[in-house]
Amino acid sequence: MRVLKGAFVLFWALCANALTIYIAGTADLQGQVEKLPKIATIFHNLKKEDPYTLFVTTGDDLMGRYFHAFEGKAIYSLMSRAGYKYAIFGNHEFDRGTKLLQKAMRYATFKFICSDLSLPATLREKSIPYLIRTIKGVKIGIFSLMSEDLPTISSVKNVSLLDSNVATAKKMVTLLHKKGVDVIIVLSHIGYKQDVALAKRVKGIDLIFGGHSHHYPKKMGHIGKTLIVNGGERGRFVVFVSLPIENRRVDIDSASMRYIEVDKSVADSKVAKLLNSFQKKLPKATIVGRTRRDWDLRVKVLRRGESSVADMINGLLLKRFKVDIVLNNSGAFRGKTIYEAGDITDSMLQEIDEFRNSAYIVQLKGKWIKQILEHSASLYGKGGWLQVAGIRYRVDLRKTPQKIENQYIIQEGKRICCIEVKKEGKWEPLQEQKIYNVLTNAFLAKGGDGYFWFKKYGKNAKNTYTSFYSLMLQTLQKQKELTPPPFDGRIEVVK
Repeated sequence: MRVLKGAFVLFWALCANALTIYIAGTADLQGQVEKLPKIATIFHNLKKEDPYTLFVTTGDDLMGRYFHAFEGKAIYSLMSRAGYKYAIFGNHEFDRGTKLLQKAMRYATFKFICSDLSLPATLREKSIPYLIRTIKGVKIGIFSLMSEDLPTISSVKNVSLLDSNVATAKKMVTLLHKKGVDVIIVLSHIGYKQDVALAKRVKGIDLIFGGHSHHYPKKMGHIGKTLIVNGGERGRFVVFVSLPIENRRVDIDSASMRYIEVDKSVADSKVAKLLNSFQKKLPKATIVGRTRRDWDLRVKVLRRGESSVADMINGLLLKRFKVDIVLNNSGAFRGKTIYEAGDITDSMLQEIDEFRNSAYIVQLKGKWIKQILEHSASLYGKGGWLQVAGIRYRVDLRKTPQKIENQYIIQEGKRICCIEVKKEGKWEPLQEQKIYNVLTNAFLAKGGDGYFWFKKYGKNAKNTYTSFYSLMLQTLQKQKELTPPPFDGRIEVVK
């Protein structure tokens, strides 16, 4: 008997000296359940190659029409059938409150890992602070991290961060090492740049499998002895990571990552059948609230003056993120029609926020804001015409328009005057040297419509990962009504 036991230990010791750990998964699925039958096939094929493969999601899965219609049953049932084994929460999992999340988790057969959040007892009972799994004699420890922006980007009231990402990571690494773990994996929902920053400050992490930033890095990140990947968005690819193990340690020089394109896969018949059962019950549109006034999103209204719908959405952004000014191009507000007073549906909100551009916050001096407004004035009637909040001004179309070329102003604009910014309920003149917190969308933040100022002069740019759609929906879930306000003259146009 002792001989057999000794042989068994020796067998696993040899395996531990020459094996590969495989991790496959996605991030920010955002309710794209149509991808799951094909993801299921990919997972199934990977599992046939190695039954110990870890199948993960790093959050923001509970979103979209299937979430509104079935409250998590469809998404988590399909993800379970597809083969996911481990999950962490993204900020959007809390969009409709913890009670609904608890209800949704009943349909998940995978484990939820939550290391850094103060949760209500009902959620705490359904999740674990960390996971230790032994694969062929190698002990693997897994813990999770949530974005420190959770209080800002989510409206959840009874959930909070226990500590900073760095402090939590250091604590978990120490704990897992004390428990004899050989390999440490972080499932994070903090964004790729933050993953990199974390790896620079916390030693002992072997792999960060991230989410939140919707990122597909061209190659695997490598900071010291920490490898970094990101799960991307909307189920476009399955991220597959190979971690060769030598003497119970990850051989970082031999580690690899590849993307498996989901749409090129064949759908799993069983998961497709389950999806079809939900599709048959899916309403064409789900009522999410009401409006007492029409929502006028015609192009001729949005691009030639002040829009009450844009005022409403920009006002929500101003309030949520507590910035000084909101600047969004009119082309970011879609729909191109009049939605009559009455019911607001999820499909209506999706049509309005067709591009799903995340909101960015940047710091800009007043003089750059003045030039940005001149650029807007030169784009009268086009999609680059700005809709705003927290600021008011006059546009005189009779005067000289600004002209730019290769990020240089070749003709100074003279159309903008009387710029004022609201400060503690009072209007005060825009100050050229003062730094303002400005919110815009991803398209403009990256220089779209010729707005190079955001990228060239903006400081401390920060992606909130919040779209018009998600913000409107969260607001409606609280107050059940979104009615555009009367025009307040924030943009006065003189022709």
